[in-house]
Amino acid sequence: MNASIAVLVSARIDPVSARATRNRNDALAATLALGLLGPAAVRLLHAGTMSDSVARDYLAVGAPTIDLLEPAAELGRGLVPALCDALAATPLVLTGMRANDTYGSGVLPFELAAAMGRPIVGDVIAVEAAGPAWIVTQALPKGARRRLKIAGPAVLAISPATPLQLRYSHADRMAGRVSRRLLQAVPEALTAPEQRVPAARRLKLLEARVAQSGHARMQAAVGSAASSGGIVISTGSPEDKARAVLHYLRGHALVNF
Repeated sequence: MNASIAVLVSARIDPVSARATRNRNDALAATLALGLLGPAAVRLLHAGTMSDSVARDYLAVGAPTIDLLEPAAELGRGLVPALCDALAATPLVLTGMRANDTYGSGVLPFELAAAMGRPIVGDVIAVEAAGPAWIVTQALPKGARRRLKIAGPAVLAISPATPLQLRYSHADRMAGRVSRRLLQAVPEALTAPEQRVPAARRLKLLEARVAQSGHARMQAAVGSAASSGGIVISTGSPEDKARAVLHYLRGHALVNF
């Protein structure tokens, strides 16, 4: 099938039910592609085993067909080279940022882009056609946005924060076509060496070790030590009380006069 955009989709294992479902990130990528060029120019692709129910859940977003490249045997390290061969004629490849909510997920888009010699843009939230080029909006930290112009073939990883409404049409789910074909293993000599990170060496999320009050964090920010106590002034003139308050503010570097 000749298409201008290919969307790589995957099956997600639900952590509660342990059932295979469609991945929301990949469904967002498919929805973005379908809204950009229409169903006739979009190809959904999955390499590996996928049940018919999960494949049809992807068709429910409005795609006319989904291609499943099923391995005839254990692929080993031949997955990325096999995808490169299947996507060589497709200028724009879209994926979700990650397949599952785990540390080992989200590597495939970068491996694929490196193997195909294409640039990759991550955290994409919008794509616009600009003649033969594409205008890509990328989400940056702290709510910032960056617009990039891509003039050639590329790989785009779609952010889960993409402001798109996922649709689910039962009519499209049943009318779409699931195409399956066997995928032969790529010879070992044509594959790149594989690198795996042991589970014990994977990065862990940072956690706050000490819970502090807002006042303590403010004192740490201005470089002053935490106070062991305070002074209660119940007598004296208003001028004496104001002088004590001003002394406190100056001592904590909250005013500079």
